[in-house]
Amino acid sequence: MNVRRDRNVSEILSRASGQLLRARAVAALIALLSIATTAHAQQPSAPASVPSAPETRLASPPSVIEPGVISTPAEEFKAAISPDNRTLLYVVTERLFRHMTVVQAERQGAHWGMPQVAAFSGIWRDGDPSFAPDGKSLLFISNRPLPGDSSGGPRRDFNIWMVERKSDGTWGEPMALERSINTDTAEFAPSLTTGGTLYFSRGDNMFSALKRGHGFDTPVRLSLQGGDPAISPDGRVLVFDADGPVPGDADLFVSCQTASGWSPPSRFAEPVNSPQEEGDPTISADGQTLYFFSRHAPPPDRAPRPQRATYADIHRDALENIYNGSRNLYQVPLTPALCTAGGAR
Repeated sequence: MNVRRDRNVSEILSRASGQLLRARAVAALIALLSIATTAHAQQPSAPASVPSAPETRLASPPSVIEPGVISTPAEEFKAAISPDNRTLLYVVTERLFRHMTVVQAERQGAHWGMPQVAAFSGIWRDGDPSFAPDGKSLLFISNRPLPGDSSGGPRRDFNIWMVERKSDGTWGEPMALERSINTDTAEFAPSLTTGGTLYFSRGDNMFSALKRGHGFDTPVRLSLQGGDPAISPDGRVLVFDADGPVPGDADLFVSCQTASGWSPPSRFAEPVNSPQEEGDPTISADGQTLYFFSRHAPPPDRAPRPQRATYADIHRDALENIYNGSRNLYQVPLTPALCTAGGAR
């Protein structure tokens, strides 16, 4: 979730202050942390710079997903499409990110139908949906209380949850992943390989955790700098977002699994990346399509109107223009031989 990243102020304070700080010092530290947290939330997902290989060019340009129905003047991000290509889930919010809701659209011929709130979402701040490669379950993040939380209220961090998708297309009851995965530091952007290895972000680092029984091994931090990892089902391709050439402007990068580990990350060339922000990637179940959000906007048409506008005209212009600086959903075919023995090409 390239939004970012909600910080648990009480957690940071407890680490920084300890038992010896007096009340006035604690109050001052809270004020400083509040300023720092607000500033950090406006930053992109990754640490400063990412050493990278030459840029990766894809054969086809990206396209907006269903303008006016899926991509709207609201903020949309983190698209996830079921392996049968019939169901689309993604996140909708407004500019202040007060609420985050996972919505669901069903395929109707060549187009997507009108979205509805997913059955497991709509109360808590939910985000980052990601189908398991077999389509039988979905991972997502939420600030809903974890089992054992005494208050029953929203958490100040995000954790990873799993919900079963039944054979009739309905959803089961969400279950939180174990505490080795879900900590008091926010987790983001879960995705799974066919073998069950979990990739996700925690804070400003990316992790992987091997499947063990019904759970996962202790997560291992990746050597790559970035956030919001999206792993291909075969585990060979990792797409993530990080600062591009312009500090503060997140772009998409790709790294390939090799015999010696992950290859140096390669930034996607334009038009996948743009002078605006890109992020929150997802790779399709067949590994052939990349989904992501972009703030990219074509040059605006500022020509004079043919006749004097009414209020209805200007209101329609304001509400129907999806290229207003908000996030929209895009898709682009991935090159079949994206990862070679030497890394991304």
